[in-house]
Amino acid sequence: MKKITTLSIALMAIFGVCQAQKNLSTKKSKEIMKNKEAINAFYNQALTVNDDTRPTTILTPLMATGYKSSSSTAVKSAEQLMEQLEFFWKIVPDLKWEPQTIVNDDNIYIVRSLASGTPNGDFMGIPTDGKKPFNIMTIDMHTMKDGKFVSTYHVEDWATAMKQLIPKGGNSSKDEAKSTMDIANAFMSAMGKGDMEAMSNLMHDDMVWQNAGDKSLPWIGPWKGKKVILKDFLPSFGANFQTIKWEPNDALSRGDTAAYFGQMIGLLKTSNTKTSEFTYALRVKVKDGKVILWNWFEDSFEVSRAYHNK
Repeated sequence: MKKITTLSIALMAIFGVCQAQKNLSTKKSKEIMKNKEAINAFYNQALTVNDDTRPTTILTPLMATGYKSSSSTAVKSAEQLMEQLEFFWKIVPDLKWEPQTIVNDDNIYIVRSLASGTPNGDFMGIPTDGKKPFNIMTIDMHTMKDGKFVSTYHVEDWATAMKQLIPKGGNSSKDEAKSTMDIANAFMSAMGKGDMEAMSNLMHDDMVWQNAGDKSLPWIGPWKGKKVILKDFLPSFGANFQTIKWEPNDALSRGDTAAYFGQMIGLLKTSNTKTSEFTYALRVKVKDGKVILWNWFEDSFEVSRAYHNK
């Protein structure tokens, strides 16, 4: 009798464990289903342009508190992401974001997609006319919880999109000169807006930023390589120099080279001293649809004077 009772208790314990595991599995399955529904809405209703809704309407209830969307150059909040998507919908009216593969490991979902569209307007610093489409691959890694996005890390092949949207200029020297000027203007526009992502996409990996002058100034170059420019030069320059006036007077291009001439005034932040107005010149070279040389000429004596407050 005692053996039977012990056996019964053991069987009940095993049954309890099995039931608990079943309940846990059911709960997990429901959460996975909710997560996949959210991911489906993210790509098919928020990233892909449609007539039924808007990105903000779809994403607002799907974003967890404190959500962050991170790329190699920027981190966006949920509000900033939705604002960017609303802009994309306006400038790329046929935007499609089509998932090809979804891989799931616990609460992590990796999505490989194909993104396509035909921009019409200033797209990431590139002037477009609604005639040239782009088709690129994207990879996103989402952290999900109970049907909501906690965080996203994303990589898009915007470099390929740029090449598809900007003519390489192989047909004639006139076409090449126009392409060079378009790329240089796009880079200058992105720099003026502080759009680091657009700047990064327009920079050649071997880019050189050349600016001669007083070597005691921390941003004086040359700076070689895209990574060095992004990591070392731009933060140093931004921390020390503020452009008060920037007035281009002339611009011209030939082949792979563009040149600009104008007037400017700067504020040296360390001394809180303005420069007098001086003439600048800029030589830009483009290779493979990207800026490979940014050769800056300025009144280096005047900049040094203001930096040292002399």
